[in-house]
Amino acid sequence: MGTYVITGGTTGIGAATREILQNQGHEVFNIDYREGDLCVDLSQPQGRQQALEELFRRYPDGIDGLICNAGVGPTMPATTIFSLNFFAPVELAEGARPLLKLRGGNCVVTSSNSITQEHLPKDLVDMLTDVMDEQKALEVAKDLPREMAPGCYAASKHALARWVRRISPSWAAEGLRINAVAPGNTATPMTQNLTPEQRAAALLIPIPTRYGRNEFLDATEIANGIVFLVSPQASGINGVILFIDGGIDALLRSERF
Repeated sequence: MGTYVITGGTTGIGAATREILQNQGHEVFNIDYREGDLCVDLSQPQGRQQALEELFRRYPDGIDGLICNAGVGPTMPATTIFSLNFFAPVELAEGARPLLKLRGGNCVVTSSNSITQEHLPKDLVDMLTDVMDEQKALEVAKDLPREMAPGCYAASKHALARWVRRISPSWAAEGLRINAVAPGNTATPMTQNLTPEQRAAALLIPIPTRYGRNEFLDATEIANGIVFLVSPQASGINGVILFIDGGIDALLRSERF
């Protein structure tokens, strides 16, 4: 059995992923801001440092997988979105790389199918991935109007997916893999408080696998994809963005793959 570390494993997609892995007999260490095995704020550099120090203390012989799932939605300030959705998984994945290397492990990060939206602010994506400076990014973010939060969310997730693609060859050269999942609208605590208007907007384009039903995907459907990617069964998969959105991306971008 393996040893896996997950961030944001207390609720939603993270909790479903943790449950599946535990039911398979694996050890799962949950890092979250509440009710985790380690409770820290990963939106802050000191929280990430504390998390990494604990991982090296607890698992000196290495870990089999790291699942960077913690994140916030488009209702939060841009500073929090950039810190938690982009800089936290990047820092944790690179920081835990020596532990993964000890066991030939791999990493899976949670992106979003919003990364392909038409009005994605690419300048923000470029700022995150090409500058890679959290302090400078937050200086820009604090001056962005609140109505730009949805665009900031999509930019943070697009930047994360781009980063995964860019660094996957260097990981592979060390016997490691890194991939991302891109969930669509999923029933989680993040979406349960949507207003009727927000929910109707989210379902304006019906999810193909939910056609005729006014419902989101289930968190377990996303978790199943994560568990597969982090497992040895996915040994030939590296640098992939796996869309788990019921076919929405294929519906909107049928000519692109």
